[in-house]
Amino acid sequence: MVSLSGCGKGSSSAQSTVGSADVPATTHGAVPIPPVGNAVRGKKLFAENCAMCHGNHGQGVTLVGQDLQTSKFVFSRPAAKVVAFIKHGRSVTNPLNRRHIAMPPFGGNANLTNQDLYDIMAYLRKLQ
Repeated sequence: MVSLSGCGKGSSSAQSTVGSADVPATTHGAVPIPPVGNAVRGKKLFAENCAMCHGNHGQGVTLVGQDLQTSKFVFSRPAAKVVAFIKHGRSVTNPLNRRHIAMPPFGGNANLTNQDLYDIMAYLRKLQ
């Protein structure tokens, strides 16, 4: 059995320049607007937190992390849904977990902010 509790140990102390890092911006105080991601910053965050399991360019790591370059999961869902998935992770017992290796919440780095995750998403969307 492989333990991935060390995935994503890198942390980011950089602060977002787009609104609050944890609270989405709003239009006239009504409807939340998801943060806009910064792909350049996301590439760095991906390398520090995700590459160990998903490869340097999101190509996946055999028997560990899924290929994110061609992932229908990543590209067919709104960024907010994928960010929510990253926040919660996926347990080994989840029926959709085909590799039977847990993806820890926040990829193992609880220090990632909401904005950090949107930045990573912006980078992932440029990979396809």
